[in-house]
Amino acid sequence: MTTLQFVRDSGYNDPVMRRIAFADESGLDGLSPCYSIGVVSFDHGCLAAFDEFFRQKLTMHGVVGEAKWKKISTSHGLINFGLDALDSIIRSHSGSFDAIVVNTAQYRNWHSPLRTKEEAFYKTYTLLLSHIADRCGLPAEIFIDDRTDSYNKRDEAMAKIANNMLAKLASNGHLESVTKIKSHDCPGVQIADMLTGAFNASHARLLNPRLPLHYGKKIAIERIAEMLGWDDLCYDTMPSDRVNVWHFPIQFRNFPATRPVLWGREPRYVTAVDLMRARSSGDIRKVVAARKSA
Repeated sequence: MTTLQFVRDSGYNDPVMRRIAFADESGLDGLSPCYSIGVVSFDHGCLAAFDEFFRQKLTMHGVVGEAKWKKISTSHGLINFGLDALDSIIRSHSGSFDAIVVNTAQYRNWHSPLRTKEEAFYKTYTLLLSHIADRCGLPAEIFIDDRTDSYNKRDEAMAKIANNMLAKLASNGHLESVTKIKSHDCPGVQIADMLTGAFNASHARLLNPRLPLHYGKKIAIERIAEMLGWDDLCYDTMPSDRVNVWHFPIQFRNFPATRPVLWGREPRYVTAVDLMRARSSGDIRKVVAARKSA
C-alpha cells in the first residue's frame, strides 16, 4: 500500500485545507547521548506528487529496500537520495522539516523515577507535533514510524494530549489523528528517518566526540550541512519556514550556536570516488576550529 492509497482509504476528501506529516526518531539505541524526532510535513494536496516523486528518486539512485540512515555506509546512491529529499523540501511551496534534539543528560524526565523513558520520549514527541500543528493553523494528519511500545496506544494518546494543549493556546491547529505506519511502505517516513538520523548523529558527536561514525555518514552530514550554509548539523536554528531544529531542554538551546538557514545551494552529489577519499582521509573535522571561533 502506498502512502497515497493509505490516506485515500482512510476517507479523507479535503486535500487543500489540511496538513499531512511523516515522523521518525533516531538515537534511542542506548548509545547516543541524545535522541531526535524529525517531521516532514506539507500541504495534503501535494501528497500524490510527493509520493510519486520520491518513489522515482529511490529508483533513480538505485536504493534497494528502505531508505534508512543506519544503512548509509558505502552507498553513494542512498546519500544522494537524502540530499534530494532535503533539496525538495527547501524548494517546495509548502514542505518543511522540523526536528527536536533532546540532550538526555539535561532532560530531567529521562532520569525521573516517577516516569519511564518511554513516557519522557513521548512527552517531547507531543511537544513537537503540537508546535507543528499550531504553526500551520490547520487540521494535521500525522503518520509516525511503527514502534513497539509498552503501551500500544501511544499514537492515540499523543493526539489527545496535543489537542488539549492546542485548545489551551486557542490555536487554529488540530491533530486529526496520529497513526503508526510501517516505514517500508512510506517514503515520507523514510525521508524523516534519513534527515533525523543525520542531525542526531552530528549532535551525538558534539556531545561525545569519541562516538564512532562511519565515513559514509560523515560525508552525508557534510553535504547536507552545505545545503543549509553550515559546516555541520549540530546547531539549532532561527525560525524558518523550511528547516527548524529545536534543542531541548532549554539549557541545551543555542549550544554550540543558533544558526540561520541559508538557501540557494544545490545538492552536491556524492560519488564513489568521494567515498574512497573520505575513507582514506580519516576523521578530520574542520568544524572544531569553526566552533572555537563562534
